Amino acid sequence: MVAILLEVGLFALLLFIDLFSKGMLEPFLNAAGGHYSLIDGILSFSWVTNPGASFGVLSGKQGFLIAISVIVIIALIVGLVLTDEKPRLLRYGVITILAGAMGNLVDRIAFGEVRDFIEYTFFETWFNYNFPIGNIADIFCLVGVLMILVYLLFEYREGDISWRHKRLLLWRSKK
Repeated sequence: MVAILLEVGLFALLLFIDLFSKGMLEPFLNAAGGHYSLIDGILSFSWVTNPGASFGVLSGKQGFLIAISVIVIIALIVGLVLTDEKPRLLRYGVITILAGAMGNLVDRIAFGEVRDFIEYTFFETWFNYNFPIGNIADIFCLVGVLMILVYLLFEYREGDISWRHKRLLLWRSKK
């Protein structure tokens, strides 16, 4: 029970961080003319909205993107509910992805587009590539995927993931 409360708390904290950052930076960046350089040539804040998915893919297809987001979020939640509370790194990775996906879903529903502000100017400075502007939710999704990869590459052992559903069926068959 404590583990579940910790996971719900982590999810709520990450979602809050994403939505709070967007809410606080929008008026700041609008007052600053839409752009603020944190570290010249490396990292800036630029306020933009994205009516599509990553890299502007499916721009203007909000209904489709909302539906896909809801399906993915439900699948991740079902996966969390049906698996044991271990392994932690895998679960925290999924929760981190969930928070990022939910943050962008809230934007899509509330504003019709995703609010972005993190501009990775070092890509343009060092690699002559104009990388898309993102947000904290995007970072959470990336970090969650990396956590899952680390788990799969370095910690996964055969039989690590057991399904509550399977145990429930075995328990019912014994009655």
